[in-house]
Amino acid sequence: MIALVIATAVAAGSATGPAPIGPAVRLDDDRVGTALPRDAAFTDSTGAHVHLGKYLGDRPVVLVLAYARCRMLCSVVLRATAAAMRASHRVAGRDYTPIVISLDPAETVDEAARRQATLLADLGTRDPAAWPYLVGSDAAIHAVADAVGFHYAWDDRTEQYAHPAAIFAIARDGRLAEVLRGVSFDGLDDAIDHAARDELVPTTAADLSTDLLRCFHDDPARRRYEATLQLVFRIGAAVLFAMLAALLGGLWRWERRRARRAPRGPSGRARQGFRHE
Repeated sequence: MIALVIATAVAAGSATGPAPIGPAVRLDDDRVGTALPRDAAFTDSTGAHVHLGKYLGDRPVVLVLAYARCRMLCSVVLRATAAAMRASHRVAGRDYTPIVISLDPAETVDEAARRQATLLADLGTRDPAAWPYLVGSDAAIHAVADAVGFHYAWDDRTEQYAHPAAIFAIARDGRLAEVLRGVSFDGLDDAIDHAARDELVPTTAADLSTDLLRCFHDDPARRRYEATLQLVFRIGAAVLFAMLAALLGGLWRWERRRARRAPRGPSGRARQGFRHE
């Protein structure tokens, strides 16, 4: 009985779950060498209007696509990026330019400034030029994301962006030089060196064998199965409770019937058997 109910719940959960957006959240493996859109317009944390080309040409760029309201995978990626930059023999803002471009077109300059202050503290500096934080329109954000092969999607259910975990080394000439996947960027120092020499490092089979991490609260497939499991547990608990209640009710009725059938003494009480010595 319970197995039948669970099977029915699983089938119902699979049939009624939201359409998965997981395939839409991915990294392309063939974008190394693609030029970034220099004319993409953004606003920095001071409110100044800038074009992406402002940061391209003199030195390599370390690009991170994230957003301030994401407190999960974005925070992990940004902290790991800051740690890798602190460990680098090159100095941010002097030898290369790290940039954050917000994925959220609704993000404000004030939000950008607050988030940037946290990043600068992680990096160990107060100079805003050491780590620019840019906000912009949906078109500008997608122009950059598409150029580096970073595909993300809005999830209506959680009201968050689903996105992969990766950062990008950009050569001085504005082309994507290397993609660093995951949340540990031990190879950042070498990637900056390669980008400083305008060297391109294609994605390898070893890179592709690494599991692509996505912002976990934006994985609808997992949410669907978690919701199904919760439904299964609730139904299973209800069925077990009903079976226990039926068992206790049956025992109670059996005891009452047994008491009624027992022979009664002069006082009207059921006689208790006694033992002859």
